[in-house]
Amino acid sequence: MASREPNQKWGLGVINWDDLKFCLALHRHGSMLNAGISLKANVATVSRRLERITQDAGKAIFIRKGQEWKPTAFGAELMNMAQYIDERLNVLTADEDELLAENALVRLSISLTIMQTFMADILDYRNKSDIPYNLDLTIRDRGLAYSETDLAVRYFRPDHGNFICAKVTELEVRPYVNVNLTHAPTEWNEVDYDGIRFDPAEDGFDISPVPRMRLEGLNLTAQSLKTGSRLAYFPVSFGDDIPWLKRAAPDRMPRTLEVWMVYHKTRKLDPVVRAAVDMIQATMS
Repeated sequence: MASREPNQKWGLGVINWDDLKFCLALHRHGSMLNAGISLKANVATVSRRLERITQDAGKAIFIRKGQEWKPTAFGAELMNMAQYIDERLNVLTADEDELLAENALVRLSISLTIMQTFMADILDYRNKSDIPYNLDLTIRDRGLAYSETDLAVRYFRPDHGNFICAKVTELEVRPYVNVNLTHAPTEWNEVDYDGIRFDPAEDGFDISPVPRMRLEGLNLTAQSLKTGSRLAYFPVSFGDDIPWLKRAAPDRMPRTLEVWMVYHKTRKLDPVVRAAVDMIQATMS
């Protein structure tokens, strides 16, 4: 039998999205029961879809390990592709004729460090003369389900709830120290990235894993490095622009933080939410 051509690697001629989304749910939730709950289907349906897509692909996609289903190497690649499709299918397809009401208010809830990283871009976008709406920006975690905010931008993709999620970008994060520091840093200050932690030891620094200070926001943390021999982790697009900072481990690979935008499925056709999505894609992608 002749081998498949490269464009047939995935069996895309026979695999359809309706089957693929069941596999993606299994990948996200780890069990057929929870995958079914997320898609409002029963376990038998999830099992049947997995069996069909496995036959179509001609390779094992998942194997069971204990109580969880884990993707094979091939399955992991397929799930990456499925995630890519899912993110783009879920970006709005509202009727372009549906217009914003006059003086509409677009409400965005953005994590503090994400907002500080992209604030200049947001202001530049907002100051364009053809942006007709009013903008409400907050760092508070307002509720999407109760329409307290139109769209949220966070470091995490929600693993439950009736939400549409799309990864906007990835932030490269590196350790920085004072530009005048000539010896290794002796301690560090931790930036609050919504609970995501960094360990200086992973970048080769012999420093206590306990930070000297833990601060909210990039600006305050950057100010704390104006003197002393401490380091802190900043997004490259922020840290490289601070004149009194320099990269502390320039030869090391940067860490990455995923940035996600999230909105409620019931708002999918809302022109206010479309305006919010357009803004985030234009300023952060």
